[in-house]
Amino acid sequence: MKKALTISSLALSIIVSSCDKLSNSTEKIGETAGSMVKGIETGVKKARAINLTYTDALINKGITNGKVSLKSDKDGGTDNLLSVYLIFSKKFKGKVLAKAYDNQGLEMGRSTVKIDARSGDAGFYDFHFDKRTNIDRDGKIILE
Repeated sequence: MKKALTISSLALSIIVSSCDKLSNSTEKIGETAGSMVKGIETGVKKARAINLTYTDALINKGITNGKVSLKSDKDGGTDNLLSVYLIFSKKFKGKVLAKAYDNQGLEMGRSTVKIDARSGDAGFYDFHFDKRTNIDRDGKIILE
């Protein structure tokens, strides 16, 4: 009877120990998978980032940006509506011109927005490009 109880206790100890090791291994696999997913997500965000720059003249007028997004215009086209959250540190009244370039540096579209903003204003401004202008993520946009 003692021998059977000892064997049962030993078997139970092995099972509990195995469960702990399995739990730790599963946790490590989960952490690794989580890190991998986060890395992929970061890579996708970088790949989808829009390359937006400004001319010095526009920077000197106190204009910077926040969020930038690219979508298809409801009037037709693919990835031809650029929305830019502009922040004004100075009063600005005038036009902002957006020029789109492909990955070889060739210009492929222009869009102008009229703006009348006070110092401290901010908001989204939509640049509608021709429906034939498909702004690729590996191209660039210059605001001037």
